[in-house]
Parts: sequence; C-alpha cells; structure tokens
Amino acid sequence: MLRWLFWDNQKLSGYMATYRFLRTFTPAPEPKVLDFFRRRIDDFLAILGGQVASRPFVAGDGATVADLSLCAYLSFPEDETGYHLAAVCPNVHAWLGRIAALPGWRSPYDLLPGKRLPRFR
Repeated sequence: MLRWLFWDNQKLSGYMATYRFLRTFTPAPEPKVLDFFRRRIDDFLAILGGQVASRPFVAGDGATVADLSLCAYLSFPEDETGYHLAAVCPNVHAWLGRIAALPGWRSPYDLLPGKRLPRFR
C-alpha cells in the first residue's frame, strides 16, 4: 500500500493536478507542456488500469487509503480533467465507480467549501 501512495504522489496525482490546473484554470497554457503531461498521465492511467483490471481495489478486495489517494484528482469533472475515463480507461472508470459506491463517499466539490476558481476552458 505504501508503494502505491508514493507512486501516486510522484506520478499520477503530481502530474494530473498540474495538468488539470494548467488546462482549466490558466488563460493560455503552453500546448507542448499540456501534451507532455497528457502523455505521462496516459502512461500512469494504463498502469493503474492494469492494476484494477483483476481486483476490485488497488491493494486487493477492500478499499484502502491508497485507493482514496489515487482517486483524488481523477474524481474531478471531465470538463476539468480533459479525460472521458469511461471511453479511454474503462478499468479505471469502473474502479472509480466502486469507490463512489463506498459508504460516505463524496465527490471533491461536495467536500470543498468556498468559491470556485474561474475557468478558462
């Protein structure tokens, strides 16, 4: 589980957070930078998709803190992330559905108080 937490921090969420911010919340993101981030995220989603293809959650049959960490930036709306996960990463999409079905689950915008950032996309 610890390995997945480190992987998420250094790979998936680290890149997805920056990509989402640049893509959605900055007025003129550099296309080459977005392309670089997108290619890396695609690779990371393929790794995650492979992991959850044969098990319900990342570390086995039950959800752990690793699942909650990994799903954070993937749980934002598609118009912010630029990813239609059901089409491009069906295993990840199904895994996110299992997480959303957990008791007490709330989406990020259900949990985050305050005014939203202005969107440029």
